[in-house]
Amino acid sequence: MRNKTYFLSDVHLGSSWHANSIDVERRLCRWFDMVRSDAKEIYLLGDIFDYWFEYKSVVPRGFTRLLGKLSELTDSGIPIYFFIGNHDIWLTDYLSTECGLIVKKEPVVKTINNKVFFLAHGDGLGDEAWTFKFIRKI
Repeated sequence: MRNKTYFLSDVHLGSSWHANSIDVERRLCRWFDMVRSDAKEIYLLGDIFDYWFEYKSVVPRGFTRLLGKLSELTDSGIPIYFFIGNHDIWLTDYLSTECGLIVKKEPVVKTINNKVFFLAHGDGLGDEAWTFKFIRKI
């Protein structure tokens, strides 16, 4: 029975912090396999990628396992909400069109199991430098 809501943020796939980003990606895909049976919805709350640059006809190299897994989950009817963070703000429509993600650029207030949640990536909640605000609008 799909009755659980899952939240995930700040994976930073592709970061130099991870000695082997492919291993991190594989573990993440295994986690998605584990939650698939009871996931009602999944919220990815920013910085899943450590810098995602998407252009008109080109997407970043790598992450094929994760992108395939996300597509598989949305194809099975599990809604996945992708909130942009400060490391993955440069996207257009690839993740929504090709992977079926519901992209959110602004915070959302949502009631889940009679509890109210404010859903957002934390970078936008405090004081921001004017340079970051400018880049985010581009």
